Amino acid sequence: MRLTAYHDANGNIVGLAVSPSENSVPAEVIANTQPGLRISNVEVPSEETLDFDNPVRLNEGLTKLVENYRVDTGVLKRKS
Repeated sequence: MRLTAYHDANGNIVGLAVSPSENSVPAEVIANTQPGLRISNVEVPSEETLDFDNPVRLNEGLTKLVENYRVDTGVLKRKS
């Protein structure tokens, strides 16, 4: 699986792109309103799961990651 996080300099996630395949191309994000947007390939934390067979649950899982995690040195870490 490939999970790509688009985030600001403080690690706040503004978008995620996910694919079940490692060799996929991440989504393109145009950031006219957010200069300095960064991209990091990250791993899904072990306590979280993404269900590719159920689009609704996949979307819920991605939303949960955006709400509860931030990028810290290329790694998803739970917000305090």
